[in-house]
Amino acid sequence: MENKEKYTAKFASFMNKASDLGKKAADGIQKGAKDLSDQTQKALYEQRMKYYNPLFRDKFFSEDFNLPNVIQIVDDAVRKDVDVCEGAIGWIKSTEGVEILYLYDEFIRESKINFVPFVKCDAVYCVDNFDRSKFINTETIFDRSMNEKMAELEHIAYSLGAKSCSIEMIEENFEEETSKTYASSKVKNIGADYENILHKQNKSYQGGKNISYFEGERPPVEPKLKWFAHDDNIKNLIEMRCSGKHTIRSKSLVFKGSSSVTMSRKNAIAIDIISKAKGGLSMEKRSIKEHCTQMVLEIEF
Repeated sequence: MENKEKYTAKFASFMNKASDLGKKAADGIQKGAKDLSDQTQKALYEQRMKYYNPLFRDKFFSEDFNLPNVIQIVDDAVRKDVDVCEGAIGWIKSTEGVEILYLYDEFIRESKINFVPFVKCDAVYCVDNFDRSKFINTETIFDRSMNEKMAELEHIAYSLGAKSCSIEMIEENFEEETSKTYASSKVKNIGADYENILHKQNKSYQGGKNISYFEGERPPVEPKLKWFAHDDNIKNLIEMRCSGKHTIRSKSLVFKGSSSVTMSRKNAIAIDIISKAKGGLSMEKRSIKEHCTQMVLEIEF
């Protein structure tokens, strides 16, 4: 009887230990499954963050944030149901190697970015060449820069005491077939690529000419420069007129479009892709057109 009781006690102890081991094993399995689930959820979250690449206020206002050169204004509703985008001010995506900031329209005022001529949802803006706080609507950017260049040349002539000046635009027309060949090319050397276009196209010219006459005697003063600040011919002309000798009486200068481009071809291609440009000239074609345009300045003192 005593042996039977001992056996029963040992068996009960064994069963309790087995039960404890089973419970610990079950707890371990449950914990392992939870850890695995947490790791999976974390990995999926990181994947979504990488895919959507949302931009938040703290990052935008941080000192190490570099504002992309191209911005598209978008409605914040486009990603309102995406969990990783909650609280974001937009997102950044790379297109053809160009970083694009898709900025929510509700954050425009807080961003302190100056959009010219005005803000429009879905519009694409490119950074101003001379002021990184200013972004120009790409629909007007080429016409705007051309007008600025012409006004600057006239300002130079007036400041240097000219009696008259003429500014002539000479545009080299290119055919649609040529521009398509250019658009599909993958030549890395952009300069050489432009040259290929110029040799392939049929050359014809059209021009516009502005003539200004100035009255009164004005001592030459150094003009304020932007587009032509680094042009050696302009700097030489200013030096000759402002040296006090005034030996030069007339000057004719030719400026190639490639010397002061409004935007790079790389940016132009990326903008065409995100804006899905249809009809009229694309940004890339306008870039080619600008490259093929010459400005001729003739000044009489």
